[in-house]
Amino acid sequence: MKVLISADAEGVTGVTSTTELLFGRPHYEFMRQMMTDDVNAAVEGAFAGGATDVVVNDAHWTMANVQIERLDPRADLIKGFHKHLCMVEGVQDGVDALFLLGYHARTGDSDGVGNETILGREIVEIRMNGKPVGESEINAVVAGEFGVPVVFASGDDAYERELRETLPDVEFGLTKFALDRWTARCLAPARSHANIQDAARRAVERTVSGAFHPYRLAPPLEMEVVFSSTAEALRASLVPGSTRRNPRTVAFQADDAVATWKGFLAVLLLGWTATDEVYG
Repeated sequence: MKVLISADAEGVTGVTSTTELLFGRPHYEFMRQMMTDDVNAAVEGAFAGGATDVVVNDAHWTMANVQIERLDPRADLIKGFHKHLCMVEGVQDGVDALFLLGYHARTGDSDGVGNETILGREIVEIRMNGKPVGESEINAVVAGEFGVPVVFASGDDAYERELRETLPDVEFGLTKFALDRWTARCLAPARSHANIQDAARRAVERTVSGAFHPYRLAPPLEMEVVFSSTAEALRASLVPGSTRRNPRTVAFQADDAVATWKGFLAVLLLGWTATDEVYG
């Protein structure tokens, strides 16, 4: 039983601020510690549930956040930003179950802590086949292309409500209650880690029993982004095969989820290069 843990940070225990979430900010090292502790709780739970192999993919911003020197020695770590499957790199390597640890609500549709979708101020909304989605739905459909189900997630209560609209049966480890995009009622680490560990154990046990199924959408699949700036959309539309629907919206469509994601990631990254630090 091989488990891939995609580890983000906005939903991590005790984290509520960009001073914690971004490299070089005053409380970044605190976030790294909390993120690593959450990861270790998930690793412990996964092995307790019957996992035989656990790989952690660092999936937050620079993707070099997890403290490998403190990582549970039974797990491996995928570290670094340059990977085609981004937040779920490794899902193509014979994985049986996917964990979404420390995830968060999509941008703009709730008061979930750190709500955003893939980038930051550049993104107003991302849609998949016309439906607003967050990182979880995108990563779930990419994983589904490899036959891998999402079985576990952790984060705040707003994220859980949103996630269950698409994946109602996922096991969830609650870390905090969202009050605002940058404020939460945080569980003490011991309780938060117990939630993560217990949910991870149950998730693997249920995976072994065949309780989960991959998330798939009928082809063709389209991903569409509304940028905050016309400049971002114009530059993003240079990606071959993309379509500029209106001054701020660019779409990419392909016959399967992986091809769609790769083209759409190129749209996002190229558009990102046109952002302005003041105007967005």
